Amino acid sequence: MKLNTFAGWAGYGLFVLAIASLGVFLAAAGYGYGTLAIAAGCICVVAIACAMGLVGGVIKHDHTLHRQTPRLL
Repeated sequence: MKLNTFAGWAGYGLFVLAIASLGVFLAAAGYGYGTLAIAAGCICVVAIACAMGLVGGVIKHDHTLHRQTPRLL
């Protein structure tokens, strides 16, 4: 159960980070800061991929152990 709770909170945190960096990406791209826009875009993509991988990995682990699909929180 602790793994599911950790994955849930970490997934939500990474999702919030992705939304914040998406906002920075759009603002930086709009104002012409190319380097900052590229960095923020990379952070956004990596945060989304990590969140999906973390939550998906925990769900796969629970299915491997023949548990029900977990409630993450």
